Amino acid sequence: MADLEIPNFPMLLMEPLMAVPEASRVGFLARLERSAADRYREWAAELDEHADWLTQCADREDEIATRAEKMFPVLPEHEDIVKASLGAARKLYASAFEGVNLEDRIFIQAHAERQGSLAWVGFASQHEDETIKQQFMQLAALEVASADQVDGALGRDSSQ
Repeated sequence: MADLEIPNFPMLLMEPLMAVPEASRVGFLARLERSAADRYREWAAELDEHADWLTQCADREDEIATRAEKMFPVLPEHEDIVKASLGAARKLYASAFEGVNLEDRIFIQAHAERQGSLAWVGFASQHEDETIKQQFMQLAALEVASADQVDGALGRDSSQ
């Protein structure tokens, strides 16, 4: 555990994110959230004793994705770019888990949740509309809730 490398996910994913036109970046990130939901569900299938809370994390990721997509969906004219960037981002994301045991992968995911929450905070800061700001801040809170749940279940602290 002492040698566990926690990636800087914003830097890791910067290139595929920046390839997406700004108007579709929230929708792009929503699709990455669905990928996280899929990971949590895979882990829940592997770890029966942790399936309940892992499924709750998956459900939160789906909620984040659904809410983000409703606010700012991928524009039809950006669909091909988003699909290509999503494939690249998923490969980069998967590289963060290579050679890492399952508990550590889940712990790395908790770090990714905390880092991802900052993206939503950043989007909130770019909008003057208070309703949109609040919606983004709620997405950030959902990310942190999953990280907190992972931390509690694993007895570890991803906030450091």
